Amino acid sequence: MPRLELPEQMHRSRPRHAALHERPAMSAVRLLLTFLLLMGSVIGDAMAVDYDVVYVRQPRFGDFQNTIWPEIFHPGRIDPGADLMLLHPDGSEEVLVNCQVCSVTDPMLSFDAQWVYYSLFHDVSPSQLNGQRDNLSRLGADIFRINLQSRQIEQLTFGEFTPTTGAGHFDPGNPLDPPAQFNRLGYGILNLGPMPLPGGRLAFTSSRNGLLPTQPFTTPSMQLFVMDLDGGNLEPIAPMSLGSALHPTMLRDGRLMFSSYESQGLRDRRIWGIWTIWPDGRNWAPLVS
Repeated sequence: MPRLELPEQMHRSRPRHAALHERPAMSAVRLLLTFLLLMGSVIGDAMAVDYDVVYVRQPRFGDFQNTIWPEIFHPGRIDPGADLMLLHPDGSEEVLVNCQVCSVTDPMLSFDAQWVYYSLFHDVSPSQLNGQRDNLSRLGADIFRINLQSRQIEQLTFGEFTPTTGAGHFDPGNPLDPPAQFNRLGYGILNLGPMPLPGGRLAFTSSRNGLLPTQPFTTPSMQLFVMDLDGGNLEPIAPMSLGSALHPTMLRDGRLMFSSYESQGLRDRRIWGIWTIWPDGRNWAPLVS
């Protein structure tokens, strides 16, 4: 059979008419890319901030090792070395609180933006954890604040232990290792979640009462307190939250919002709800429940 020869112009990989049609398409692509670059620049400028950001920098150990930080069922667990950081608008950073064996959590800015309140675990190195108490730290955690101008640091709580009469036979001066005739808590008191209030008051959560509810699903059980900044006029404002309370946050109308594990009595649905209460302990009510 004779070989069929194609005309020379049919051997071209890009016919002239196809090339003519591609030119407008390429122009459209370039226009689209230019538009996206311009929009990215505009969005980047719009998202840029002119203020500092406070955050916690916690060590990470790679993709195959868990990192421990406070969470709802274990508010007293954290890896050592979590620093309090200050990020500036130009991307530079400062270390406000440098931790080796300690760790920072729950930073909160004051209303005048002059102070940062935070909770500090004094020593969470492995040698200071009590394996018989869910690996809680023997030295506990306290609330501090740092002035952003002077870098002055003030300690606001001091591991106070105020056990209720029904919690056991405790030595209020020694929750960790008391004489044999006393019950032993076995870990340091936790003071967490500082939230500054109007009028020089502070809301926070604490294990200082040694509460052991009938269904203790969190370790330990945290309760809500309000006090003056010097530690005076301490008040437990939500003793009814037996399933633990965490992260009090002030709303615009003056209420305190906090999370609580609903595990007691008629509310035993084993879920975390969000509740509100006034700082003086009135009007306890569900926000999301």
